[in-house]
Order: sequence, then structure tokens, then C-alpha cells
Amino acid sequence: MTWAERVGDLSKSVALLFINLGRVFTLAVRIAAELLDRLVVNLAERGEEGIRPLQANAKAYISIPTTVAWLSVSIVLRVASIATVLARQATTTADEFLRHLAEVEA
Repeated sequence: MTWAERVGDLSKSVALLFINLGRVFTLAVRIAAELLDRLVVNLAERGEEGIRPLQANAKAYISIPTTVAWLSVSIVLRVASIATVLARQATTTADEFLRHLAEVEA
């Protein structure tokens, strides 16, 4: 085996190492995105009671800020849910690409 063949084998092994490290990273991000998505969906489903009419007494003014706060939180939860789904899809696509790249290299 010549020196050039040994360097070629070493570079191929290093490339496969980095490809597989990329796959490990995408797998970890995908698992974290799935866990976060499950948490966000669970939180969003717990508080969906629908729109209730406001009462005309003194306590109605107290419920307005809480209603606004809940609506703000629900918007943030929905945006977070969309972001986690996009992250999960992106990592799945990246993992498939890296898997295909590793199969071509091997």
C-alpha cells in the first residue's frame, strides 16, 4: 500500500467520522424538538376553553388582563409548536442526507 492510498483511506475515514457525528447531532436535535413539541401541544391543549363572555361586574376588569395574558401565551405556544415541527422536519431531512452521503462514501 502506498503513502497516497493510506492518506486517501485516512481522509475517507475522517469524512465518515464527521458525517456520522453530524447524524448524531441531528438525531439529538430531532429528539429534543419532538419532546418540546409534545410539551407545547400538551400545554396548549390544557387551556383551550373557548371564548367566554365578560361579566358586567367589578371582577370583569380583573379578568381582562388575564385573558390578554392567556391569549399572548397561546400565540407563543402555537409559534413554538410550528418552530419545533419545522426543526424536526429539517433534522430528519439532514439526517437522511447524511445517511445517504455515508452510504455513498462506504
